[in-house]
Amino acid sequence: MRKFINILRGNMSVVGLVLLLTVSFCYAMFQGGFVSWFIFYSFLPFSVYALILLFYPLHDLIVERKINKRECQAGESVEIALTFTRKNRLPLLFMVVEEELPQRLEDRGFQRKIIIFPGFRRTFCMSYTLEDMERGEHSFQSIRFWVGDFFGLVEKEAIYSSPLKITVFPRYHELAYSDLDRVFNQGAVVSTKKTQREHSVVSGVREYHPGDQLSWINWKATARTSEIMTKEFEVQKNRDVFIMLDEKPSDLFEESIVMAASVAHAMLKKGMEIGYVSMGSRMIIPAAAGNYQKRRIFYRLVKEEPSAVNALNENVRKGILPANAAVIFIVSDLTLEKVDILSAFQPNQGLMLCVKKQANLTDEERLSSSAAVSRGMKVSFFEQGQLKFDRSEVMAK
Repeated sequence: MRKFINILRGNMSVVGLVLLLTVSFCYAMFQGGFVSWFIFYSFLPFSVYALILLFYPLHDLIVERKINKRECQAGESVEIALTFTRKNRLPLLFMVVEEELPQRLEDRGFQRKIIIFPGFRRTFCMSYTLEDMERGEHSFQSIRFWVGDFFGLVEKEAIYSSPLKITVFPRYHELAYSDLDRVFNQGAVVSTKKTQREHSVVSGVREYHPGDQLSWINWKATARTSEIMTKEFEVQKNRDVFIMLDEKPSDLFEESIVMAASVAHAMLKKGMEIGYVSMGSRMIIPAAAGNYQKRRIFYRLVKEEPSAVNALNENVRKGILPANAAVIFIVSDLTLEKVDILSAFQPNQGLMLCVKKQANLTDEERLSSSAAVSRGMKVSFFEQGQLKFDRSEVMAK
């Protein structure tokens, strides 16, 4: 009885519906005639349907959510399908389904409400697509849906808990050989000399570059392509490399993420052992090679967010990396503070990689660049638009 009273309190419009039905019946009884009884019987089915819908077990619906992929790359689309199954065939005029989206996706204006018309069907489906996904972890919590009658007097609502997490890895670009040579040799992070090669292991052939030795020329490939082709050797690593990302708020923060992912992918593809240093959480991923290391670094890049707090103070920075390690500090702009941060990692070899066009530097940035060079650090400018190839690959699972 108490449950019935609570239901009526939440649907006071039903009380009005019953009163209206009673008044129409009394009018037909006392007035008589075709018109009065026609009004009563025309209104009766809608009233009965509203009363039945009031006690309809909406929570008994079984909701199944399917997703085409739980991991993707930034810029890709994700398709989500919802399947509703019920035990009876009571006709439902409509159903409004609302997905409780993560705040970041909701701020971008993704459609979160969809109306469907189940009718007499026991099983019905709907789907929607999240396009151009942003980097990060997106957590979905629940699905809210409700039904109503013809006049909107009765509404039934239910919330189905369905936790779901979609991991969106950062985009990365395939760096051309000249891009790698620019980072490794101009920055000199792997060696103080030119990038060394293990001459006993040939990994492929490439076009001739000025400075290549004559003994490297592959004469068979040269004759086949009518262009001078030289052997490409596996890189001989002589020190660990750690990538560190500038997490200060900036309009170029996402470009810095893309650059960090591109450099990490390129170096791991060459067989180098690299690690990652997080400035915001003090987390250090030890240097290693292989696809598993790539996944660890990319997963950390998924979680990185702009932060004004630097957890790596001067006392923490000293001695946290191996003495022979090189540090690639990827920044969105140059400041004396960031030069001090990198210089605190001495005796580690340091390279500051700026995702900004050198011609667009301010006077302060030019001064900071000169200060870095005077302290023995290398400074390279590697604007994203200068990448040779714009191909992207999906993260290996």
